[in-house]
Amino acid sequence: MAVAAAAGLVAGRAFAHARHRGLRDRPGFRTSPHYTQGLHYLASGQLPLAMSELAKVAREDQEAVDVLQVLSHLQRETGQVERAIGVHQQLLARPDLTRAERSHALASLGVDFRKAGFLDRAAGALEEALAFDPNNIYALVGRRKVYEDSRQWREAFEVQTRLSRLRKADDRLILGYLEARMGDEAAAAGDRAAAEPRYRAALALDRRVFPAYLGLADLYLAAEPARALAVLEEGQRSAPERAYLTLDRLEKACLALGEPERFTEACERILQQDPREFRARLALSRHLRARDRPEEALGLLLRALETNGHTAVLHLEALGLLRSMGLLQKEALAYARVAESSLFYLDPHLCTECRYRSDGMLWRCPHCHEWNTFVEERLAPMATGS
Repeated sequence: MAVAAAAGLVAGRAFAHARHRGLRDRPGFRTSPHYTQGLHYLASGQLPLAMSELAKVAREDQEAVDVLQVLSHLQRETGQVERAIGVHQQLLARPDLTRAERSHALASLGVDFRKAGFLDRAAGALEEALAFDPNNIYALVGRRKVYEDSRQWREAFEVQTRLSRLRKADDRLILGYLEARMGDEAAAAGDRAAAEPRYRAALALDRRVFPAYLGLADLYLAAEPARALAVLEEGQRSAPERAYLTLDRLEKACLALGEPERFTEACERILQQDPREFRARLALSRHLRARDRPEEALGLLLRALETNGHTAVLHLEALGLLRSMGLLQKEALAYARVAESSLFYLDPHLCTECRYRSDGMLWRCPHCHEWNTFVEERLAPMATGS
C-alpha cells in the first residue's frame, strides 16, 4: 500500500510537470536513468533497489525535492525512521520550498515522529503543516491517527469529520468506530448514561460497527438480559461473519432469562450458515458439559475437529473433557497436562490492508492503524493421507 502510494506520488508529479511545463522544461532529474530505474524498482516492489537508485538521483540534483520526499517515505516504511526524519528536517531547512512543499514535508515529519513513538512531536509537526495548509489531507489523516494513538477519540472524530467533508467520501464506518470507542470509555468509567447514546450513534452511522452491539449488550446484561439478547441477535443478523463474538454474552443472557434452549438454537443457526464455524460447536459443547451431558459435548468437539483439526483450542478442550470422563490412561494424562500448559497459535486473524496477524479479532490494526480490516484466516483441513 505504501509502495503504491509512493509510486503514485512520483509518477503523478512527473506527469503534472510534463503537462504544465512541457517535456523540454521538466526538471533535469527526470531525465536521469537512475530516476527511471528507481521508478521501475518501486513499481515492482523492490524497495532496497528503488531506494538506492532514488538516492543517486537526490545526490546528483539538489532540486529533486519530490524524489527526496518519496525516498524518505520508503525509509520510514522500511524501518529507517531516523533517516527519514533527517531527510525531512534537511528539506525544511531549505528557504526555497513552496508553501505546498513545506506543508507536505511538515506532515511527513509528523508521520515520522509518530512512527518513532514521539506523539507530542508528531502532533506539533502536523499542526504546523495544517497552519500552512488547513486542507492538507495527508496531515489531517496523520493528526487523526495521533489522536487515536493518544485515545483522544472525540478529537479524532472531529478531524475525521473534516476529512470526510474535504474528500466528499463516505467515512461513516470510521466515524462509527470512533463513536464506539467513546462509548467504551464512558462504560469503563461507569457512566452508562453517556455510553448508551454513543453506541446507538455508532450503529446509526453504520450497522457494521460490531463493537457497538457488544458494548450495548454489556450495559444491559446484568439488569436487562432480554434487551441484551435482542441487541446480540440484531448484531448477528447485521454481520453473520462476526456472530461467534457474541456467544459468551449470548449464553449469559439466555441463562439469566431461564431459556438455555435459546442459546442452543442460536448456535445451531450459526452452524447452518457456516458448518465450519467451530466456535459455535465449542461454545455449545461447553454449555452441555456444564449441564452434565459430556457425551453430547464430546460429539460436538469431534465434529468440529473434522473440519478444524488445526485448531489447538478444540484439542485442549477435548483432552480436558476426556480426562473429566475418566477416559484417559496414565500416559495420555501426562500428555494432556503438557498440552494444556503449552502455547499455541490459537485463533489466527489477518489485517486485509497490511497482512498483520493477530490471535484474536481487533477492530483497529496496531500496525497500519486502519479500522475494520481484520478477518478470520480460514485454514483448509488437511487432506486424508497427505
